[in-house]
Amino acid sequence: MRESFGSAFMYNLIIIFLLVVFAFIMGTVSYYKAFKVNAIIINAIEKYEGYNSLAVTEIDRLLNTIGYRSETDFTCPTRDGVKPLPIVKGTYHKYCVYQYNAGDNYRQYGVVTYMNIELPIIGEFLRIPVFSKTMRLYNFG
Repeated sequence: MRESFGSAFMYNLIIIFLLVVFAFIMGTVSYYKAFKVNAIIINAIEKYEGYNSLAVTEIDRLLNTIGYRSETDFTCPTRDGVKPLPIVKGTYHKYCVYQYNAGDNYRQYGVVTYMNIELPIIGEFLRIPVFSKTMRLYNFG
């Protein structure tokens, strides 16, 4: 026996290694995109001091430029006992915005986007929520 490993066994190891590396890269890219979308939404909410029509317009414009997933029949679940803010008509991107009261004079928004992992033949088989919060915004009035 000249070789300690047979060629079929070695090919199997190479294939398994390539699958693990590609799965890791796919997960990293999806994770990066979900956090990038979170940052875009949070920056728009903080810029316009709340989730209003100006913020929604900018969020929609920016999400269309980066190609974030859109879906017409998506509903947001309740998170930590807080109901999501209503989705504005014409907005079909998969994200949820929650408003938290951070005190008498402050409010804070929470944003949930989704990290989607899908395969060409199977389709979407894993959807992981990514949550982040804005800074405290002062209530004027």
